[in-house]
Amino acid sequence: MDSSLSLSVCIPAYSMDGMGAKYLRVSLDILAKQNFPNFEVVVADQSDDRNIADLCSSYADMTVRHLDTRHLKRQGSANTNAAINAAQNEIVKILFQDDFLNGDDALTKIAHAFGDPEVKWIVTGSEHTRDGHTLIRPFVPKFHDRIQFGKNTISSPSVLALHRENAPRFDEDLIWLMDVDYYKQCSLRFGLPKVLCEPLVVNRQHSGQVSESVRRARVRQELRHVRQKYATHMSWGDWMHYVGRLRRSFL
Repeated sequence: MDSSLSLSVCIPAYSMDGMGAKYLRVSLDILAKQNFPNFEVVVADQSDDRNIADLCSSYADMTVRHLDTRHLKRQGSANTNAAINAAQNEIVKILFQDDFLNGDDALTKIAHAFGDPEVKWIVTGSEHTRDGHTLIRPFVPKFHDRIQFGKNTISSPSVLALHRENAPRFDEDLIWLMDVDYYKQCSLRFGLPKVLCEPLVVNRQHSGQVSESVRRARVRQELRHVRQKYATHMSWGDWMHYVGRLRRSFL
């Protein structure tokens, strides 16, 4: 691995019904223990109080840059893009505020994989938790060509890392499909991802997740948006898959 390689950990944040700072503290504490030295943390904050800003300023031994992004569209796509846009290092590592790295060497393992110059983007294995301690349901990501229509076989963007140069931006018209659409964008730009099977990320499951509150009308709107976006790349089989996904949104 090139010892000069550097990472930007990009965290979109918001109040999350009062739990945002609590979840973020867990993640930042784990980041502070990483044995990989060359990284910064960029927190794009859309909360309306000072809790997250004050938390970020309390980490004197780690580079944590806090961005006030309340002026942007109040949704994950725009906020994640703001963090990516502010990143200064070679590799961007997305990490949602309610998720956290699994192990003190997670960033080292991710950086090591980028030692191969052919690797442009990486997705890692993950596990899940409800209580922040007990880890369940290990998951190994796998890309498929119709992922943009919502069958997510990769997991949340917290498993993603990629070169900052030429990195796509999240589609700010999407909420429910923002992650799978991004994986499709990356595949068209870079080819297939490098898969690290080891669960280097823990995804937290809770009732405040955006996916828990998406209405069916929104699902149909986003499916149609994605279909129009990738129409020139769609085979007959892709169209049939899209129709099936759309039909299920009415059930």
